[in-house]
Amino acid sequence: MAKQQTIFYCTECGNESQSYLGKCPSCGSWGSLKEATFDKVSKSSLRKARQSGNLEDGSLFIRAESQLMSLREIPDEQVNRMLSESLELDRVLGGGIVPGSLTLLGGEPGIGKSTILMQVASKLAFKGLKVLYISAEESSRQLKLRASRLGINSDIKVFAENNLTRIIDTIETEEPNLVIIDSIQAIYSSQIDSLPGSPSQIKECAGKVMRCAKTTNTPVFLVGHINKDGDLAGPKILEHMVDTVIQFEGSSESQLRFLRSIKNRFGSTDEIGIFKMTETGLHDVSNPSEIFLEEKSGGMLFAAREGRRTILLEIQALALNSDYPNPRRIANGIDTTRLHQILAIVEKKLGISLSKTDIYLNVVGGIHIKDTAVDLAIALAIYNSVIGQSNDRDIIALGELGLSGEIRSVVNLEARMKECIKLGYKEIIIPESGAKNIKIKDIEALGTGIKIITAKNITDLIKRK
Repeated sequence: MAKQQTIFYCTECGNESQSYLGKCPSCGSWGSLKEATFDKVSKSSLRKARQSGNLEDGSLFIRAESQLMSLREIPDEQVNRMLSESLELDRVLGGGIVPGSLTLLGGEPGIGKSTILMQVASKLAFKGLKVLYISAEESSRQLKLRASRLGINSDIKVFAENNLTRIIDTIETEEPNLVIIDSIQAIYSSQIDSLPGSPSQIKECAGKVMRCAKTTNTPVFLVGHINKDGDLAGPKILEHMVDTVIQFEGSSESQLRFLRSIKNRFGSTDEIGIFKMTETGLHDVSNPSEIFLEEKSGGMLFAAREGRRTILLEIQALALNSDYPNPRRIANGIDTTRLHQILAIVEKKLGISLSKTDIYLNVVGGIHIKDTAVDLAIALAIYNSVIGQSNDRDIIALGELGLSGEIRSVVNLEARMKECIKLGYKEIIIPESGAKNIKIKDIEALGTGIKIITAKNITDLIKRK
């Protein structure tokens, strides 16, 4: 008979302890520890169970014994990714869906999480693949209404269930090519004495779904809710357990949606996917620069580098005389601390007093920029607004600002410049130090009338203007 092992877990945060405690040492909750009993399997029994491919449900998950070997001895394996039929989603995932992977998709309510997964499921079902859509929040009738609204009428297998045991049994019986679970906060395990959505339930359910995905080699998408701070709801271990974490961003006032990768074991986390929300669902945006710049208003232009793509954006600034002792500093699209630093450089190096001036800054399109190459464009946009001048010549500014006013070089400068010229822009301001590492003549040869302005610091640049 297998030996029993007892642990105590916190129903609030999922922290485990070997003995009962009145207060959880992790989250500080009183009386939240519950008892759970597992079958303790010996290594020999576990080895036999693994060889037979049969592990008892509820047994402790122990990593199989492995050999010590060098990196060269590990055989190379080609991963055959499954394309989702959405170029933007495949870009963020690193080239497609990896078999046996567990992907967590988060975002605000109504942002489009279920919509994009329903559309992907429909496209794959039309290709003849078997897709299982498990709805733990909506009934089958509600899913049918959503599909009809999106114009979807494909052979997607729908299972409205939130019991984890039945979900796992269905996945193993149906053997689908893709599984979608909407959402991880709504399913529950009968072995855990807490409500669905609690940290202990999320941890237990995600762990068993992960084990099912790995053993059956089935890719699984989990839909996750977010809390009021914008973080994924549930214990932080949920993000550690899954292979990929992607998150939808956007505003209800805008049709654009941005899909970012927060964690990706199979690709880069620098990529961004851009979608447009319409009445018929989400559609890929193949040329985002065209959308962001379709209504230019005289702001400074900037070429952002997101993964392997270059996106042209407009930086708008508005400077107004303030009637308050503390002037306002409002920024949409960049961190406010970054704005304060650039304002200090502008005041110090350009001799402009902003102590009685409200500054409003906006990145058109609702995208959030972390690229430091935007510094020069922000500084010039603020300067132009203060002196009452607009960027009528559509000049593009690229450069990071140092605290001494120097314009520093940026990564992928040549790729940014080529994209600007490809879209028909003729004047580009670049750092003087960055110009040494690129061939200006080759850039100018890409088009006629191209003017490349190099600058060492912002003070000299303004004097030359």
